[in-house]
Amino acid sequence: MTQRPGTLAHLPALDGLRGLALAGVLLFHANGTLRGGYLGVDLFFVLSGYLITSLLLAEHAATGRIALAPFWVRRARRLFPALLSMMPAVALYARFVAKPSELAGLRTDALATLGYVANWRAIFSHKSYWELFASPSPLEHCWSLSIEEQFYVVWPLLVALVLRRAGSENAKRAILVVSLVLTALSVAAMLFMFDPAKTSRVYLGTDTRAASILAGAALAAVISPSTTFAPSTVRKLDVLGVLAVVGLGVAWVKLEGANRFLYRGGFWLTEIGGLVLILCAVSGRRSLVGRFLGLRPLAWLGTISYGVYLWHWPVNVLLSPQRLHFRGFWLHVTQLSLTFVIAILSYRFLEKPIRTRGLPFGRPLYVVPLVVTLAVLMIVGGTVPRAGTLDPKQLALQTQSPLGGGGAAFEPVFEPAQFRIMLLGDSTANSLGWGLRGVRQPGLVVELMGHDGCTMLATTLCDEPLWAERTAQVKPNATLLFLGGAFLHGVTLDGDWRKSCYPGWDRKFEHNLEQRLGDLESANGRVWLVTLPYPLDVYDNDTFRHEVDCINASIRKSAAAVLGIEVLELGERLCPKGVCQREHEGVEIRPDGVHYTIDGASSLSRWVLEQIQSKRD
Repeated sequence: MTQRPGTLAHLPALDGLRGLALAGVLLFHANGTLRGGYLGVDLFFVLSGYLITSLLLAEHAATGRIALAPFWVRRARRLFPALLSMMPAVALYARFVAKPSELAGLRTDALATLGYVANWRAIFSHKSYWELFASPSPLEHCWSLSIEEQFYVVWPLLVALVLRRAGSENAKRAILVVSLVLTALSVAAMLFMFDPAKTSRVYLGTDTRAASILAGAALAAVISPSTTFAPSTVRKLDVLGVLAVVGLGVAWVKLEGANRFLYRGGFWLTEIGGLVLILCAVSGRRSLVGRFLGLRPLAWLGTISYGVYLWHWPVNVLLSPQRLHFRGFWLHVTQLSLTFVIAILSYRFLEKPIRTRGLPFGRPLYVVPLVVTLAVLMIVGGTVPRAGTLDPKQLALQTQSPLGGGGAAFEPVFEPAQFRIMLLGDSTANSLGWGLRGVRQPGLVVELMGHDGCTMLATTLCDEPLWAERTAQVKPNATLLFLGGAFLHGVTLDGDWRKSCYPGWDRKFEHNLEQRLGDLESANGRVWLVTLPYPLDVYDNDTFRHEVDCINASIRKSAAAVLGIEVLELGERLCPKGVCQREHEGVEIRPDGVHYTIDGASSLSRWVLEQIQSKRD
C-alpha cells in the first residue's frame, strides 16, 4: 500500500502513549485523585511536537516541499468537528444549568476556545488553573488545545521557511538547531517569569510551555517513527523506559501544580521521560516498554483520546456531586461512562468520517464558516442573562469567589437591632453570615464585611485599615473574624512559596492577626476568632487537614495573646474528631467544600448564635 506524502506508518504504541497521558489527566480531574495527573498534558505536548514535525519532515523528504494548505485542512478535519459539536452542549448548559453569575465568563471562555486562545484568555483574566475544582468552567481544560493549535499554525510556517533555506541535505540538522534554540528560549522564559504566587502565567503561557512541544520536535529531527534500532539499543531503551515510567509515576503521584520544583526543572525532567517513552514506542514490539504501551486498552484509549479529553471535563462539571447527590468511586464511574459514550459516538460518526472522507455535504469553504457562525450565535444566545432567576441574596452569595480574588466587601445596612453581628474575614465569612441571616431571629442584624481573598499575609486584601472605623460605625454586639480559606493562601518566604505549618508563615500570620485584633478589642462588644473546619471534596486530603490544624493552633495562640479575644470552635463543632458533617436535613452545608449555604448551615448558624449570645453583657 502506498503512503500519501506527509503521512506516517501507524504505531499502536504511540496511541498507547497518548492513552497513558489521557489516563493521567482523567484521574487528576477526578477531584484530584491523581495529584500530578495534569502532567499527562506534557506527554500530549511532547508527542504532538514529535508527530507533527515527523509528518512535516516526511513530506519534505518525499516531495521536496511542504504543502501548508493541505496540512492545515487535515488538522482542521481532525480537530474542528468534535469541538464545534460540543458548543451546542455548552450553550444548553449555559441556558439551563449555569448560574447567572457564570454566564459572562462562560461566553468569553467559549469564544476564546473557538478562537484557540483560551490559555491567553485565562492568563489575562488572572484565572488560576489550580482553582478549577472550586469554580469550574466546562471549558477550563481547553487551554492546552489552544496551545497545540497555535503550534499547528505557526510551526509548519517556520519549518517550511527553514527547510527552504537549508535544502534537503541539511533539513533535519536545521530543524534540530531551530528546535533546540527555541526550546532554550522557552525554558528561559519560564525561569525568568516564574512567580510562585502566580504560577498560572507560566503554566498556561504558550511561550513558557512551548519547550515540551519543541523537545518533541527536536527528537523528530533525530529519530523518525520508521527508525529501526539495533537489539542492544532496544535493551538500553527498555532500561531507560522503565526508569522513565517510574519517574513519571512518582511525579504524577506527588507533584502538585504549584510546586516550585516543577518550574525549576521538574517539567523538563518529565518531558525527557516522555521523549524516552516515544523512543520505546518507536521500537515497537521488540521493546518491553513498547509492548506495554501497545496494549489494546491503552491504544484504544489513545485512538479516541481527543473526544474523551474534550468531553470529560464538561461532563464532570455537569454531573457534579451537588447534582447527583453522591460522591466517590461511583460518581467517577458515572462521569466517565457518559464521557466514553459521547466520545465513542463522536469518533465513530463524526470525527473519523470527516477526517478520512471530508464533509458529507456542501463545500467546506461555505459550510465551515456557517457552522462556526451558528456555534457563536448559540453560545451568545445561551449566555444571555436570565432575569429573575435568583433571589438577590442568593446572587450575592454566589458571586463570591470560592477562593477569593477580588470583589468589594458588603456595605453595612445599619438597621435598628437588638443584637448586631459583624462578620470580618474572607468570602467564607460572608457565606457564614448569610447562614446567620437565615435564622431570622427578631432584632438580629448581621453585617457582612468579608472581603474576597482576605488573608493575614497581605494587609491590602482585607480592608484592615477600615476595621476600627467600621466597628465604630456599626457598633456590633459581637464581631466574628473568620478566615475559612486561609489554608489556600501562601507567601514567598526564604526564597520559596510557603503555606501554613511553615514557621515563617505561621509567625507572619500570627503577627498580622494580633495587630488587627488589637484594632478590634478596644471596641464595644465581644470579638470572636473562629476556628476552621476541615475542608471537603477536592480539598479533603491530609495536606490541607494538617495545614488547617496549624492555622487553628495559630488562631488560638493569637486569641490568647490579645486581651478580650475569644475563640469560637466552629471547626470542632462541624468536624468532631476529624469527621465533618456534610448535610443538614438533606441539604449540603458546604457544597464546594468551603462555603456555607443558608439552608444547609441553619443548624450550625443557630449554634453560633447560641454561643455568642449566651455571653452577652
